[in-house]
Amino acid sequence: MIKRFGFRNFSSFRDGAEISFVGKDPLEYDNEYGEGIASVIGIKGANGSGKTNILKAISFLYCFCSKKMATTKSSESGNPEIEIPLQSFMNSQDVTEFYIEFAHGDLIYYYELDITIKGIKREELRRKNRKEIICITRENNKIIHCLNEFNEIRKLKLRSDQSIITVVQDFDFSSPMIDLHEINLIFQQIFFNVGYDGYKTIETDNFFYVSEFYYNNPKSLEFCKNVISGVDDGIINIEIESTHDSKSGDTIYYPIFIHSYNESELRIGLDQESMGTKALFLSLYKYWLVLNDGALLVFDEFDTHLHPMILPEIIKLFQNNTINRNNAQLIITAHNTEIIDSLGRYSTVLVNKENNESYCYRLDEISLIRNDRSISPIYRKGKIGGIPRKIQGLTSRIVTEMENK
Repeated sequence: MIKRFGFRNFSSFRDGAEISFVGKDPLEYDNEYGEGIASVIGIKGANGSGKTNILKAISFLYCFCSKKMATTKSSESGNPEIEIPLQSFMNSQDVTEFYIEFAHGDLIYYYELDITIKGIKREELRRKNRKEIICITRENNKIIHCLNEFNEIRKLKLRSDQSIITVVQDFDFSSPMIDLHEINLIFQQIFFNVGYDGYKTIETDNFFYVSEFYYNNPKSLEFCKNVISGVDDGIINIEIESTHDSKSGDTIYYPIFIHSYNESELRIGLDQESMGTKALFLSLYKYWLVLNDGALLVFDEFDTHLHPMILPEIIKLFQNNTINRNNAQLIITAHNTEIIDSLGRYSTVLVNKENNESYCYRLDEISLIRNDRSISPIYRKGKIGGIPRKIQGLTSRIVTEMENK
């Protein structure tokens, strides 16, 4: 489980940000690690405040440390050159810094990465059981310190665009390198709908792949049915059917939604369903995978196409220890205001922007917020930030401007 992660000089954040999952209220969080670690963090703020950039930061770190991104391009000479898809603040040439701390079994790991678009400047991995020790420290492409168990890495010719976390994917070591294998696996367990260019809209073309997944994983289909039938009580069943593509020879899978009326049934395809049903069908398999694997789901625009009453129930899937038995975590952005009351002050982060520079804070840092009060009314009044400050009176200002022309 992630305890906290942070970054500096990334996208709209110059001085940086920290997102902490560690709670102070023992009634809200209780887990095996002896301290509270939240399963859900919700991020709110005005349009353009920088909410999505926080998700892009964690997605970048996970992708870079699992080799899930292209880090080179062809130069004019035709030779590959390093160009890491990294967006610094206002295209600054300064180093961008990332760090993440997470609990795994009885260990705490802490990883730091300093990087530019041309490569890694510094990396460090530490672990803590009873005491904290430095496992590996790298500066540029040289290992300057490591424990004996990692000595084989000293012999490698490190690349500027490859993290030490990923070397276990490319080399067979004599030493077990258990820590690197474990951390590499953790970094590979992330699902997200945000990338370098931001939020990825729903692509209905993916429903063939998603349908095949549901077909091959009946429990995931059952999970999907339970959620969708709870949202649309007219749907009584979802079946995955298949057909044969004579040109490619492939088997193509697709969903059929069964609606009931009195004693009659109507079978329709995904294209005839509402956007809300489409969104759920195409995303619920990710929720099922994350909950089963104890992974991380990063979801931008969490509330798009969904009724506000659905949102708290989806959050509860992660907050319920019976369902979330493997310590899965969810990070979301949303514009819905009432969702703050479902998340609470220890799981809500607000983002603001001043002079095009973003900053954020968790609601428990604000003395105005009390446990016995709803948060959303205070938020709407603009007393705790995270709202569009110039929206009030917009129509009047436009009218005045038109009259003066």
